[in-house]
Amino acid sequence: MPNRATLTSQSPEQTLEIAASLARQFPHALVLLHGELGAGKTLFARGFAKGLNIECNVSSPSYTLMNEYKSGNQSLYHIDLYRINCFEEVIDIGLFDILNAGCPCLIEWAERVTELNKLPHLEVCITRSADDPDWQRQIAWELKESQI
Repeated sequence: MPNRATLTSQSPEQTLEIAASLARQFPHALVLLHGELGAGKTLFARGFAKGLNIECNVSSPSYTLMNEYKSGNQSLYHIDLYRINCFEEVIDIGLFDILNAGCPCLIEWAERVTELNKLPHLEVCITRSADDPDWQRQIAWELKESQI
């Protein structure tokens, strides 16, 4: 299994499938999602949930900061750091409790808290293609080890 790849998505459906495939490969990962507004981070989260067999309405946690999606005994946490200012706030919302429980966690706007890069994580960068900004996306991912 490779530690990194860049894939091209031609449609929302392909983005869902790419994310589902990554969820099956890394079912307990901390996933740091990077991408501009509208790049498809929440769509990716829907696909990741699908790959974990979590069938529920996955939506952006912009206003709630964190959503938990459950199916049976499987949970997926989805955090949005757009309104978070420091690592202490991430600790306060329970990130380490989530990770210690072995639950997968997707974090949008992860670049706002650079300390997260020190933790083992799957980094996913979603960018719109200049050739087809409507739907073509480049989805680059890399598995990163702990920097602590």
